[in-house]
Amino acid sequence: MDQLTSEERASAYCKKRCSVPDFGNLLGMGQEGSVWPTDNETAIKVFDRERNFNSEVSCYEILRDNQVYEIDGFTIPHLIDSDSELLVVEMTIVAPPFILDFGKAYINQRPDFSESVMEYYEQERAEMFEGNWDLVDSAVSSLEQFGIFYWDARPGNIDCRNHPLAKQNDG
Repeated sequence: MDQLTSEERASAYCKKRCSVPDFGNLLGMGQEGSVWPTDNETAIKVFDRERNFNSEVSCYEILRDNQVYEIDGFTIPHLIDSDSELLVVEMTIVAPPFILDFGKAYINQRPDFSESVMEYYEQERAEMFEGNWDLVDSAVSSLEQFGIFYWDARPGNIDCRNHPLAKQNDG
C-alpha cells in the first residue's frame, strides 16, 4: 500500500467494484486524503493515514447501524463499502446542507482538551460559520448521542447552504 499513490489505490479499489474513478473531478482534498466521484455515482475517499481511515469507517458504521443519514437537517453520506488494505471508503454523494469527513472524530470518548483550547475552538468556529455556529454546534452535539465526538467542524465539512435554519446561504 505504501508504494501506491492515492490514484493507484483509488483505481485498484474501483476495479474490484467494477467502477471507474473520475480523477478529473476532484471533490475534496485535505489532511486525510483525496475524494473523487466514480461512474457509479458514488464518492471514494482515499486516506493517507490509517487512524483517520479507521475513525471515518467507525463513524459511518455507527451511523448506518443506527439508520442515521440526517441529523438536525444536515445530510450524512451513506457508507457503501471500504477497504482497509487500500485505505479507501466509498460513500454516497451528498448536496448541502451536509456533514461529512469523520476522519478526526473521536469514538466513545470526548477529546481531552484544556478549557482554553475548547474556548479557542468555539470562538474560531463561531467566526468561521458567520452566524450559523449555533446550528452547526447543535448538529455536532446531536452526534454525541451515538458516541461520535466530531472535531473538524469547518464550512468545507459542515455546509449550511440550503439549511432552512441557516442565517445566510453561503455556508
